[in-house]
Amino acid sequence: MKTDSPDSARFDISARTNHAPQFMGAEVAGRDATDQEKVTPELVQAAVRRFWDIMLSKSSEHLVDAYATNGMTFRVGSVSIEPGFMGIAQRSREYFHEACILHVELGPIEVVLLNDTTAIAIYTFQFHALNRAVASARENLKEESIPNGRATQVFRRSPDGKLRILHEHLSSAV
Repeated sequence: MKTDSPDSARFDISARTNHAPQFMGAEVAGRDATDQEKVTPELVQAAVRRFWDIMLSKSSEHLVDAYATNGMTFRVGSVSIEPGFMGIAQRSREYFHEACILHVELGPIEVVLLNDTTAIAIYTFQFHALNRAVASARENLKEESIPNGRATQVFRRSPDGKLRILHEHLSSAV
C-alpha cells in the first residue's frame, strides 16, 4: 500500500472490547480518557492508514472497531447514507472471504482539524478487488476496480482514546 508517509461474513459489534494491540495505535495505548492528546494531522493520517490496513487484513472485528457506533457512511456506488454497521456487514460479506484479493494505493492525505477531538481526512485512492462476492443470479464473484477513488472521513476521538470514523464518504470520479 502506498501512502503519503515515508513509512510505508459476520461481525460482532461487541468486538470493540477485544482490541488487538497492532490496531490500537501507539498514540492511545495505556492512556485513560483524561490523559488524551489533541488530534493532530499525523494521528489522523495514521488512522486512515490503519483503516486500509484493516481492510487489507480482512478483519471484520477490527473494522467494527474502526467506526464510531453512531457512524454513517456513503459507500462507492451507494445512493443513500447508511449506518456504519451496515457498511461493515456488506464489506465483510463481499471482501473478507478467502478467495478475494485486495489492493489499495493511497494518495496524499490532507487533514482539516475541527477541534481537539475531531478532524476530517480527505484523500484519493486506487482500489482493486479480485473475486469480490456479489449477490447475483448470473455470477458469484466479480472484479471491482476503482482507479480514481475519493475519500472523506471524519474522525473523532472516542472516550477510550481511539480515533474512530464518525462519517465516511467514498466515491469514484467518472
